[in-house]
Amino acid sequence: MMREFSALCFLWLILFARPARACQCMLSLSACHEVGASDLVFIGTVELIEPMFLNRWNTTSPASIRSIYDAYTSARERPSAAALARFKDAYLKTFPELAADEKNRVQAAKTISDITSSFYSSLARGMRVRFRVKTVFKHEDDDAPTDTAAKDKGKGTKDDDDRKKGAGKNDSVKTAGADNDNDKKGDEDFFEVETAFGECGYDFQAGETYLVYADSDEGSNVLSTSSCTRTRRLSDAGEDLTYLLVYKDRPEESTRLEGFTTTDEYYQLGFDEMHDPETTKAPAAGVIVELQSDRLTRYAESDRNGRFVFDGLRQGDYKVSAFARGYPVETQLLAGPQPFHIGEKSCARQVLLLPKKEGN
Repeated sequence: MMREFSALCFLWLILFARPARACQCMLSLSACHEVGASDLVFIGTVELIEPMFLNRWNTTSPASIRSIYDAYTSARERPSAAALARFKDAYLKTFPELAADEKNRVQAAKTISDITSSFYSSLARGMRVRFRVKTVFKHEDDDAPTDTAAKDKGKGTKDDDDRKKGAGKNDSVKTAGADNDNDKKGDEDFFEVETAFGECGYDFQAGETYLVYADSDEGSNVLSTSSCTRTRRLSDAGEDLTYLLVYKDRPEESTRLEGFTTTDEYYQLGFDEMHDPETTKAPAAGVIVELQSDRLTRYAESDRNGRFVFDGLRQGDYKVSAFARGYPVETQLLAGPQPFHIGEKSCARQVLLLPKKEGN
């Protein structure tokens, strides 16, 4: 009985008092590396979330949840076929968007435990999100950035992996076109992507547009994403889109150089090849970075984290230099020229070590 009681209390808590703790992700990748680690990258608008009662933005009223709890309490304290039927009815009325197989399981339940077991199964499967696709940047066997860090996809938690393995192998991954009774949408494409319930899942909103990075589960065609990826609202995806538009339209020029300017001579100790840092120790802001090859000369300015980015690069030999603020009127060279080679469709990184200012 304690398990059933816990299930109903947990139901109340997850819908109306969700914990704020963040998911502990094993990897955090830059946009370039995230593309390489993903099987599918696209922009899409959320049309449907199932089951909606697991979604953070669910509008199920406390009164509806209370009706389930009252029906459960009655069935537990005064067990009867009629009490069990009322519990089933309250459950199905509160969550009308349950999948057909889940509804059948509830309707066929012989005990309270059977119904709460159905609830736990819904938690384990997470949510299925249907997107109306606007732009596809990468799909399955497309060529991807070749950096080795992008090949290791061990993101998220064990719960993420267990959820993927529990998903049905017959689930639809992509539906070309819309429903047959809607001719106006006949030329549109859709993707269905799963996300876990809880802090490692992504809180999609119906009607909102997102940039989505998704992976397919080994052994099935189920696509999934999580809060550990760079999936985000389109309005928050500016830097990613800068890279992805080049990746899609000019793949031969899709290498990104991401680098840092720093005065920390031990900076290498702080870099983990399995992660993509957004900053470095002792960053040098406002440094003018010059990138040169036999075909181009380009400039960038390091931000407050010491970070600089060059997009749209071809395979070849380059050199990078750092100049003090005031360039090109003043030409005080701080670091470089530092030669390096970049491959086609790769994710390159360079760090420029600058001299410390006097007194530091």
